[in-house]
Formats: sequence, structure tokens, C-alpha cells
Amino acid sequence: MAMVPIEVSARHIHLSKEHADLLFGEAYVFTPVKELSQLHQFAYEEEIEIQTNQTFGLPECEAFTFGRRSGKNLVRFLGPVRKETQLELSQTDAFMLGITVPVKVSGDLDHTPGGIVLIGPNGQVVLEKGIIIPQRHIHCSTLNAKRHGLRNGQSVSVQVNNDSGLLFENVIVRVDPEFAWHMHLNTDEGNAAGISKGGEGEVLK
Repeated sequence: MAMVPIEVSARHIHLSKEHADLLFGEAYVFTPVKELSQLHQFAYEEEIEIQTNQTFGLPECEAFTFGRRSGKNLVRFLGPVRKETQLELSQTDAFMLGITVPVKVSGDLDHTPGGIVLIGPNGQVVLEKGIIIPQRHIHCSTLNAKRHGLRNGQSVSVQVNNDSGLLFENVIVRVDPEFAWHMHLNTDEGNAAGISKGGEGEVLK
């Protein structure tokens, strides 16, 4: 089968137009700092502060933070804007927040939790839903799908090509004409596989 590049995605957020306007202002122009592997996708310089309902408004020393040090509660905004806001976390992040978060394919926000306060320079928003742990997946163009005999929504396994010997099952194939051939893991999965900046795996049906 085919070899696929593997990328690790840290926690991040996709904002709706409504929430972007509320957090940053309607006339705000975001600053791209990195072009992502998927076409027309960018990481922006702007970050969003995350707090729980219980910690919102508390002094920094008592506020929520990812990890032990204070002030580590920011998530990167990945754009462009979407129809709905989606906060993507690892299981470790969810444990820190004290919430149960389902594993979901990106964009499937039915029955997802909210209750997190998003804080920007222009205001704040209580997220009613949209927190997920992203299902590990492969972005696949229509051409690559035909080449490798894959279909949209198919579940495959990927054997990581390093000393970890890790086999990822239940990897969802997502097909779109503009998708670039990459597999995405969250940070927990990347750490388990010994992958930080990038790796490679063999796609097994």
C-alpha cells in the first residue's frame, strides 16, 4: 500500500465568522504566520484564551491553564473562518479541563460539549458546543483516492514507519479534490508514536 506523511496537530480552534467578529472586532484583519499542508489553510498569529465557567474572571494565579505554569491557556486560530466554531483538543487537554470530550470527525459537532469561555481582545464568547478530540484521519485528493483504491469515510490502518512499531487503526479517509496527501494525529497520538514534527506511515486496508 501507499506511504503517507504524518503530521501532528496541537490543540487549536476554528472560528465562525460570528465568533471571530465578537472576539476580535468586525474590521479585524488576521495575520497569517504559516501556510498549512492543506490548500488555503493558515495558522494565524492570533490566539484565543481559554477559561472554564468556574475560572473565568479569576486572577491569573487561579485561572485555568494547560499544564503547571500559569498563562498557558492559549490556543492558535486556524483559518479561514468556518460555519461553526470548533475547538480541537487532545485527551490530555480534556482531562485538564475536567470535561468529557468525544472523538469526532472534524465538522461533526452533534452532541459535542461546550461550556468553555473564549476570550479575545474585543470580547468573550461562551462556547455552547463544538469541543472535539479529532478522529485521526488522512486527507486524500480525489486523484490519490483512485490511485490507492480509497473512498471517503473509509476506515484504514496505518503502520508508523519508525522504531515505535505503532499501528494506528480506525484512521478515517477524507476525500476532497483539493486535499493534500497527509495523515493527521493529535499530540497524544504523536507522542505515543514518537512523532513530533513529522513522520511517515504505511496505509493498510
